[in-house]
Amino acid sequence: MKLGLQPCKVAAAAVLILLLLIVGGQVQAGEVGGGGECSAVSRSKTFDGDCESKAACVDACRRELYTGGYCFLDVAVPDHRVCMCTAPCPPEPEKATRMRLV
Repeated sequence: MKLGLQPCKVAAAAVLILLLLIVGGQVQAGEVGGGGECSAVSRSKTFDGDCESKAACVDACRRELYTGGYCFLDVAVPDHRVCMCTAPCPPEPEKATRMRLV
């Protein structure tokens, strides 16, 4: 019985899943490549069609209040490119300090 999965598609999906696990919605540059900066990454909710132009993707992302964007191969359909939006991560809340009364 043949499942119909092509080895190159399985390998591409495995690499993409690994990438998504590393990214996990937010990339910590300090963990991935140094620099200590953080970027939030999310798929554009308004960009329609195949992402062929970075400029069009960036425009769509800016309308969604992100700071930038880029075209990325779709996980489910490797021939389709999707628009991914980026923005700096919000600052982490400061830890509350307790004052100790003596």
